Amino acid sequence: MKIGIFGGTFNPPHTTHLQMARQALSELHLDRLFVLPCGDPPHKQCDVSAEVRLQLAGLAFGDIAEVDDYEIVKQGKSYTVETLRHFQRRFPDAQLYLVLGGDSLANLDSWYCPQQIASLATLAVADRGGQGVEEAAEHVRNKFGAQVIALHIDPTTLSSTELRVRYQFGLDNSSFVPPQVDSYVRQTGLYSQYTGMVDRVRSYLSEQRFRHTYYVVKRGQELAPDELKDKAFVACLLHDVAKYIPSADYAKYGFEQGDLPDSVVHSFLGSAVARQDFGITDGEILDAIAYHTTGRPNMTLLDKIVYIADKTEDTRPYPLQHLKQGTLEQQFVACLKEAYEICLQRHCDSVCPLSEQTLRFYCPDGVQ
Repeated sequence: MKIGIFGGTFNPPHTTHLQMARQALSELHLDRLFVLPCGDPPHKQCDVSAEVRLQLAGLAFGDIAEVDDYEIVKQGKSYTVETLRHFQRRFPDAQLYLVLGGDSLANLDSWYCPQQIASLATLAVADRGGQGVEEAAEHVRNKFGAQVIALHIDPTTLSSTELRVRYQFGLDNSSFVPPQVDSYVRQTGLYSQYTGMVDRVRSYLSEQRFRHTYYVVKRGQELAPDELKDKAFVACLLHDVAKYIPSADYAKYGFEQGDLPDSVVHSFLGSAVARQDFGITDGEILDAIAYHTTGRPNMTLLDKIVYIADKTEDTRPYPLQHLKQGTLEQQFVACLKEAYEICLQRHCDSVCPLSEQTLRFYCPDGVQ
């Protein structure tokens, strides 16, 4: 007997998840496929309850797989190795296949007991687009003796992270999630805690600037660790909220431009607008908005996330890939250097002194 195990947060489950399940059933000739929403995932926090995600999984996979609550009802963290042992005990004569995405395969080293995972199940891996699956597969074969099989799915960058942002922005997701899941999300108001703020921000911006804001939020959510995702969402959403406020209205916010160059005014004014018009009192969020153009010495992680997100969102009209390489800190330094060079070219004698101070702090040798 061949048993497939497909785990994940499924927050929410989407069409790529369904394609992975269908391909696993057909290509591996599985007798049964079990879909298991994580109860308490060890690598991430999840602000949607396990019970709701179990419902979503049932709506998405109910017709093609068996949705199992083992990881939800058990106590403690949801470790894959324990789930595989559970199914090994349940089906002692079965051959187990662990269905996972290429991004998960690339991170297998960081999982709990990866060697035992490799010994318990064949890894059936779906390449979701540009994730270097072959290189990762070769690595786990050599290091853990893993058996790795490729599942053939259409390349895609679709993620649950992006879908949650799309719902917050009121976008149509009917092409990306099963209709039952889409209906549940809309009827229950799941992923809508910021929709009111999103609508208000739209009224402050042009359509083009609002589109930029969407992609900055998306990029910020990709960069932020789970404990900062809420703050990153708000800071990225409001980072340009003062872009079109006329100088005649500065006094309403107790703001004076002083010696600030025109190119950075919206950042510092934006912090005041976020506080006064949107009721933001969190100093970390307000600072991330204020310094998203200039940076500052001793930046917080949230500061850096908003700074990088603004410089590397998908619609920026310049090469991005070199700015997205390496760790978050490496991306930040790369963005900082390039932004300063561009600032020198465009503004020449009106570069904000704080931008130069920030560059000297993080790059003592200056721009290479």
